[in-house]
Parts: sequence; C-alpha cells; structure tokens
Amino acid sequence: MKSVIVANLRPEFEPVAVVWSNTIPDDAFQFRKGKFGCILYLFAEAARRGKVAGGNRETITCNGGRAALGLGVDFDASDERLDRFAAAFSKGLKSTNNPTTYKAHIEAAPKNWKALLELGERRHCRAALAREWILDGLPRYDIPYAYVLFKPLRHTDDSENIRAIIFPVNPVELSGLVTLAGSVMQGTDAVRVPQGACCNSLAAFAYAEAELEAPRAVLGMLGAEGRGVMRKRFRDDILTLTLPVPLFLRMEQEADDCIFQIPSWKKFIRR
Repeated sequence: MKSVIVANLRPEFEPVAVVWSNTIPDDAFQFRKGKFGCILYLFAEAARRGKVAGGNRETITCNGGRAALGLGVDFDASDERLDRFAAAFSKGLKSTNNPTTYKAHIEAAPKNWKALLELGERRHCRAALAREWILDGLPRYDIPYAYVLFKPLRHTDDSENIRAIIFPVNPVELSGLVTLAGSVMQGTDAVRVPQGACCNSLAAFAYAEAELEAPRAVLGMLGAEGRGVMRKRFRDDILTLTLPVPLFLRMEQEADDCIFQIPSWKKFIRR
C-alpha cells in the first residue's frame, strides 16, 4: 500500500499494519509453539527488518499478548488467576490475597521474571484497581480469525483485513501525526493514552477506538517493560502511535494539504 502520510512524513521507521488473517506466510517470523515470546518483538521485526511477523492462539503463549491482539482474554478465568494478575499489575506480593499461591508462582517463573512478579508492574496502586481494569477497562476481543499479523504497511494491499496502522515515532514525527489527526476531528482530544500493558496499545485499544464514531489515535510504549524492548530494537526517544483504520483513512485524504506542507514543518523532514 502506498501511503500519502508516509510519503509526506518520511518516517525513520517502517509503519506496520495489524492484519487479521486465517493464514500466515511461510516465511513469516513467529514464535515456536509452546515457547514464550513478547509480541513487541513481533512488531519490531516488521518495523525494523521489514518482515511479516505474527502468531495465533497456540504460538502466542503470553496471556497479555493474546489479549492485546484480540485472541481472547483469560486473566479472569478463575478467582486464583484474577488475583494473580491483579497482583502482578499492581504491587506483586504485597497486593495478593493469597501469598502462598503467589509465592509458588514466583518460584516457578523464569529467573528474569521473578523480581517483576515479586514487586509487580505498578500499573495500579492497589490490586482492586487492577481487578477493575481487567474486568472493565481492558478491551476484550476473541476475533473470528486464526492469526494476527504485523506487516510492513508498504507490503499490504486493499484486499487484506487491516485493522490498525502502528507508527513508531520520534517526538517530531509524533507532533506531526497528532496535529494531522486533530485536524480531521472535532474537539481537542485526538489521542487516547490508555493505562495498560504496552502491547495493548498496539492493537486492542485501537480495535476499540475503531468502533467509535470519532476514533482516536492510541499512544503507546509508556511502560517500563515496553521501553526495554524499544531500547533494544529502536531508541529511548521512540514511542508508538496506533491509528485505527477509519482515522488513518481520513488522515490519508488530508495528508497532501496539511501541516506537512507548511514551511515551519518542512525543515524537520528527514533528508
């Protein structure tokens, strides 16, 4: 797909389409069945290396990753699991209602996860708030497709079921895209900044925005874990801005006659 936004913005990193599909290319990057992997690395493969990457309900073993892509949510499949995830999203061992079970979970976890589970991600100050987020704040999808793909935008076409476009952006690129998004919307709230794991900002929250009459862009990569991935694959100053398809199409129509054409913007264009 040729994008008018991309032609004018000239972004440093590859925009990535989120595609629902029942097939995955033979040469696509995906995790081996049963092997844990963060979906942020799948996104990075597409954005940094120009590869198609993705997975299904069997190769995405991370509960959060599946929820983020729309492959089902099971954080609250039982009271024990809800307590465990609420503790992990808040203050870990301090937040759990069942310290014995939670300690056993920490002991069984890979070494590099133990400290995070013990201390929690601190996305919520209390487990009760984390439970509320799990039950009511997290977009819930169980899509009728086998795979979710991260695909470089330039390698997509109109026949594909594209649900969102993710732009890895530096501060200047972010300012241009937010201004363009705001220019095609009423009001002053063009961007949603949701609380939650970084992977959710890549897909699930954008799915939810796409269902609204006035969908907003979704700012992401604001969590410590996500920032760690960005440091390894991108840089510390790179965030993500995910555009639901309806918003992306409106911005495409305006991109040849917007902030990108004024003299004060042109001095920022990458040579």
